[in-house]
Amino acid sequence: MSNTLQVCLYNAEPESSKDLQQHIGALNFVRLVAEVDTPESLAAVLAESGVHVVFFHLDPKPPEVLELIDQTSQRYPELSMIAFSHETGPEAILAPIRAGCDQFVCEPIEYADLAAAVGRIASKRLLSRPKSRCICLTGASGGSGVTSIACNLAMEIAQLTSKKCALVDLDLQFGNIAFNFDCEPQYTLHDAVVAGGDLDRSMLENILTPLSGEVAILARPKLVEQSELVSADRVHHVIELLTTIHENVVVDLPRRITRCNLAALEQADVVLIICELLVPSIRNANRYVESLTRAGIPVDRVEVVVNRSGSSGGRVTIKDLEDLIKKPIYAAIPSDYQFVARSLDFGKPIAGHEQNNAVRNEIRKIARKLVSSPSADGSKADARRGFLSRLLSK
Repeated sequence: MSNTLQVCLYNAEPESSKDLQQHIGALNFVRLVAEVDTPESLAAVLAESGVHVVFFHLDPKPPEVLELIDQTSQRYPELSMIAFSHETGPEAILAPIRAGCDQFVCEPIEYADLAAAVGRIASKRLLSRPKSRCICLTGASGGSGVTSIACNLAMEIAQLTSKKCALVDLDLQFGNIAFNFDCEPQYTLHDAVVAGGDLDRSMLENILTPLSGEVAILARPKLVEQSELVSADRVHHVIELLTTIHENVVVDLPRRITRCNLAALEQADVVLIICELLVPSIRNANRYVESLTRAGIPVDRVEVVVNRSGSSGGRVTIKDLEDLIKKPIYAAIPSDYQFVARSLDFGKPIAGHEQNNAVRNEIRKIARKLVSSPSADGSKADARRGFLSRLLSK
């Protein structure tokens, strides 16, 4: 489900079509994807489109429409339904509710009544949806292994939760997520961006590239010049929409603080800054933490992960890093260059084969730590309530 409710109108009374469409179109955050007048055409729309709500116009033959409502509610139990009718007697109102409708709106339609009915459905849908978690990874220095960790982390999360995990490549020009999985995606982030305001849950699900291991990737644009079309507001919309599709979203960010990157970072439940135990890297890690704090990212959502620990020869220690950032590190991944390089060369992430490798074991610990921690449900609930208030305002 996206922040736009996709709706379908079932109406077998042509003279009512214009009026009904105008009332539905006046609602904020509601998109009418189709108007149909036969059970067959309704079935086709429900099978092919990501419809959230069906408006059923009961007139001129209520018994036939009531039977269709009953059949639809049985076949699509998660679908919300609203009935319209000029008949306003007690039985006329109760009949569609018994058949499976969530709400009934009398004709002639009053905007406030219709908005309230849709608002009640939206409230139930939005506030009861599963918790989502967005995890952003970025590097304190070049070559710190962020992409490799992000790919393996997404796979481990998917395996631990037994649910698909979305993996997004926001290194718009030279991202390597698709390369790490040895795949050539048909669609990329560019396709999501050019869809503009029409991008919804159904469309984005088709743009994602599903992989084995329950990971679905959203690759960087195929052409370097296509990255210029990616704006901060489109990145925000894509990440927001992904968190309504998948309970876990992992985002690989380049080592820059840009508007596009901030659009993802501000939605993160956890930001993992990957660094090595080298003086330039730990200084940059501290600089990154401070910059994100000034940008409004809560410091308790920002964590530092050491990669290739033990490779510095003891000149710089984990304690040195913790003293600088003034908090414990989140995790320390050991160094195993030959093993990781072999995985990259064959396009097969660590999580796809080795079970007892020390690098994989530590990434798996990070995944377990992430999925066992709560997401930022309070702020997300506030955002959903804000959406409902906008839905009901004209």
